Amino acid sequence: MQGVLCMRTTNSARGVEGTRGLSLIELLVAVAVISVAMLGIIGTFPVAHHQLRVGGGLTRATGLAQRILELLRDEPVDLLPRYHQADTRSIASFPVDDPGADPPFRGGSSFQRWHEEIVLASNTGGLPQGWGRIEIGPLDRRLVSVMVTVGWLESPTPRTVELSASVGQE
Repeated sequence: MQGVLCMRTTNSARGVEGTRGLSLIELLVAVAVISVAMLGIIGTFPVAHHQLRVGGGLTRATGLAQRILELLRDEPVDLLPRYHQADTRSIASFPVDDPGADPPFRGGSSFQRWHEEIVLASNTGGLPQGWGRIEIGPLDRRLVSVMVTVGWLESPTPRTVELSASVGQE
């Protein structure tokens, strides 16, 4: 048995025979395509960041409105008109506690705490220039409409969340 030994020679500039590397032009085209794709992706970041801020503000504002609405639901219906047009932007509109009343009214303290929560959210950047307002309207002798509005300035657009409920007692 006799074997034949073959030797293949390669040109070191071309690698294995039949294959070749990328030319400079092909490499530049590939880099250009990848760059355009990356620019498109990077361009979505500011929009996504803005939407996250708006969503966070909506969540905070809804939580604050829900908190005061729950507090108002626990109040006797006869005392709810004391909250009408209470606005965190005007201290003169805050309801005043009346512990000697029958039943005692402590809504001024509760509203003050709600005001402080809104100010805290505003100062930490969660609700820039945040504010809250309560409106009470009669629906029936033992039933009232309660509307709570929380607003803030999400540059450049002012935003608001409004929650409303009918509150009554048996």
